[in-house]
Amino acid sequence: MKSTRLKARLAGTAATVAVLGGAALATAPAAAAKANVISIDRVTLDGQQLSVHLGYSCDTGYTWGLTGKAVKTDGPAGPASSATGTVPAGALTCDYRTRALKLDLTPAAGAHFAAGDDVKVTVAFTEENGPGLEGEEIITTLQAPAPTR
Repeated sequence: MKSTRLKARLAGTAATVAVLGGAALATAPAAAAKANVISIDRVTLDGQQLSVHLGYSCDTGYTWGLTGKAVKTDGPAGPASSATGTVPAGALTCDYRTRALKLDLTPAAGAHFAAGDDVKVTVAFTEENGPGLEGEEIITTLQAPAPTR
């Protein structure tokens, strides 16, 4: 008789712990599960100004920056086929939320880009002292921005 009561109590305690643990997970903020991520939405070309439109999210307590690079994939490699840009470390808002950003890239001396060029674009997080986390890389075709009215 005593072993049945003990088993019932143990089963009841285990069920209570499982319910409370599940409730704690269900009420935890969804943002706590996020990581430091970058997603490139599109790359536009306005004249010779390349812009990477992206979303990013980073955990609180970090002072990340961003670095971006675009390189033509349909021509000879070299500085004349690239463009770079940065956001300084500490300039990003890291609060778990997904935020939008336009990163302007400056073409290297002698570089020329045109709508229709295929480019490989890489964007990554950086720290004050150099490289940070791997970001995202895509190959895309440059688009002229949509006309505004």
